[in-house]
Amino acid sequence: MAKVKNGTPATTKKAAKSGLTRRRALGVMGAGAGALMASTQLAMPAVRKKVKLTYWNWADNPNHMKISTDSVEMFNGSQDFIEVEVDANMAVMESRKKLVVSYAAGAAPDVIMTVQYWLQDYYDNGILYPLEDEFNAWEDKEDFFPNVMEQVRSKPDQPILMMPQTSIPYFLFYRQDWLQEAGLEMPDTYDQFIATAKAITKAPERYGYALRGQKYSAIQVILPIWQSAGVNFVNPDGTVDFDSPAAVDVTEKWVGMLTKDHSCQPTAINDGYRELYALMEKGICGMWLYGPHASPALMAALGDAIQGGPNPRVGDERYMLANPEGPMIVSSCPEKEAAWEFIKFITTGDAAMLYTANRAVPPVRKSLASAAPFQDNRFIKMSLDEQKTWWTPPYYDANWTNFQDKIAPYWQETLGEQITPKEFNEIGARLLRGEA
Repeated sequence: MAKVKNGTPATTKKAAKSGLTRRRALGVMGAGAGALMASTQLAMPAVRKKVKLTYWNWADNPNHMKISTDSVEMFNGSQDFIEVEVDANMAVMESRKKLVVSYAAGAAPDVIMTVQYWLQDYYDNGILYPLEDEFNAWEDKEDFFPNVMEQVRSKPDQPILMMPQTSIPYFLFYRQDWLQEAGLEMPDTYDQFIATAKAITKAPERYGYALRGQKYSAIQVILPIWQSAGVNFVNPDGTVDFDSPAAVDVTEKWVGMLTKDHSCQPTAINDGYRELYALMEKGICGMWLYGPHASPALMAALGDAIQGGPNPRVGDERYMLANPEGPMIVSSCPEKEAAWEFIKFITTGDAAMLYTANRAVPPVRKSLASAAPFQDNRFIKMSLDEQKTWWTPPYYDANWTNFQDKIAPYWQETLGEQITPKEFNEIGARLLRGEA
């Protein structure tokens, strides 16, 4: 491990800051098998003294909570020096708020699970301890997908900010039987996607697309389509193009599935994840943009009728939104070397399989990607085959959290025809410019 000076590796490009005030903390909250290791995984940590660590993770469901507790039990049982206590009894958004408040109060965990879109805020506010030196000294570093490791820098000139366990891609689920019935292939372009949704609709019994109206996640799945249309959201020079004609065109066609073509369910404005899941399982909707973690339930309900493919494209390039998730070290952690040993363990071998195969999401390590749980799931396999198209928007931009936190009500107003798609994009652009 690199030499440490005042708790921070001397070679880190930007030292982790400390002393986040409560006022500043509240500001942050507002802003925003051959491949598998041996089944008995030994940590053999470099730390040779008794150390206690705290680890936080969110839990989407009881199975997700069990993944956290099982991985900690595996680590604690693999060696005699580092003891980890886990708290996985929180929702994903709650974990961010809880970290910021606890950090300001001097009671933060040592390690916490995080998502790509929070990294820049944590880094800029000194909450996060960068892992560049630790990763570069790790013998396993070449096993990780290079593009994912670049993503977790957040910006090209920054150090590695977390260790990814997975990157959750969003892609197209579609009813192959419905498309065959209509004499159609899986849509390749965005215009084909819009036309397919209309063609397979037989209202009121069934609709072409399961469209989401609730919260920011409703537009998250459209991000790679905007990108394919040449929309960068925030350009390298700081200019914003979310109100460009290309951006508005994508929005108009998407909203038109509800307001013009009537090719999505009429309840879309108020529908969230659970409603869309039910619409697909019950055979009411025929296409959905979502992640591989939905695949086990959909395959159980629909069998071979449900298939998956890449996102539709507007231009020549195709993109697949894929948000890395993984553990990070909190800058206030007094035992960073021990924390790194724990992080290496839960991103390796059987522990890493808990966080990926057990959640039906892809790994980010080459050695794990060929394992049967991923290759035998056609949705995960497809997403891994498309791994080079995995992409994230400019989460690092100072105003992205402003956009992400405030845009949702305007989306519902757009679906309800209270404002036009053009007005929606103009509002979004102002949020990205920090003007609203």
